[in-house]
Amino acid sequence: MGSGSNSEGEERVLSYGDVVLIRSDLAILRGPCFINDRIIAFYFAHLSADLQDDDDLLLLPPSIPYLLSNLPDSAAVADPLRLASRRLVLLPVNDNPDASIAEGGSHWTLLILDKATSPSAPRFVHHDSLPGAPNLPVAARLADALRPLLSGSDSKRDTVPLIEGPTPRQTNGYDCGVYVMAIARALCAWWNNGQYHREGDWFQAVRRDVDAHSVKAMRADLLQLINTLIQEKAKANSPSKGDTDPGSLE
Repeated sequence: MGSGSNSEGEERVLSYGDVVLIRSDLAILRGPCFINDRIIAFYFAHLSADLQDDDDLLLLPPSIPYLLSNLPDSAAVADPLRLASRRLVLLPVNDNPDASIAEGGSHWTLLILDKATSPSAPRFVHHDSLPGAPNLPVAARLADALRPLLSGSDSKRDTVPLIEGPTPRQTNGYDCGVYVMAIARALCAWWNNGQYHREGDWFQAVRRDVDAHSVKAMRADLLQLINTLIQEKAKANSPSKGDTDPGSLE
C-alpha cells in the first residue's frame, strides 16, 4: 500500500501509540521520497492526540480504509469505528491494486466523510493534489463500501454524494502523501478553533494553509516533531540526567 512496510531488521526510532517509526522513515521525510503509510499513520495519531477526546472527528490510519475497500465483508472492521456517529472522518486513500504487494501504489489522496457541514445531507469530499483527480475511482470504491455503514434508510444512504474538494496542486511526483497530511492538519486546526461555526466547511482553510511552500516545510516540521518526541521519551525513561544522548535523527 505504498508503505515501505518491510521494516524487519531496521532500527526502531520511535513508538507512538500503535505506530513504530524506523530509521528509513526519517530518510523518506528528508526526501525527495514518496511518503509511506507508517508516516501518515504516525501523523494522524499525533493529530488525534490533540483533539482532546473529541469523538466527532476521527482520523483513520491508511490500513483501515484499505481494508474497508477490499474486504468482502467490512462490517467487522467498521463496527468499532462507529462511523455513523461521527461528524467528520478522514480516510487516506492509496491506489495500490494488489494487497499482496506491500509497497504497491503510487498516489495518496484524502477522502472525508462529512456530516458536519450539513448533518441532514452528509457527503463524501475527496482531495486529490494531482490534476484530473486520478484517485477518484479508488475513492469512489471506498465511498461505496462506506455508504451501507451510515445511518438512515437504504435510499438515503445510497444517495450520499461524492464531490471533489478544492486541493492545491503538487509540483512534483512524490509529495502527494505530504499534501494528505497538510490538508488533515488544516482541517483539524479549523475544527479545533471552532471555525466550522463561521466558515461552513474547511475549504477556505485548505486554500489558506496548504501550498507548495507549506508542504515543503512540513517535511522538516515532521522531522523536528519526531526528534522532540524521541528526546521526550528518552528523558522520561532516563534514570538520571547524566545519561548518554538518547538518540538522534542524524
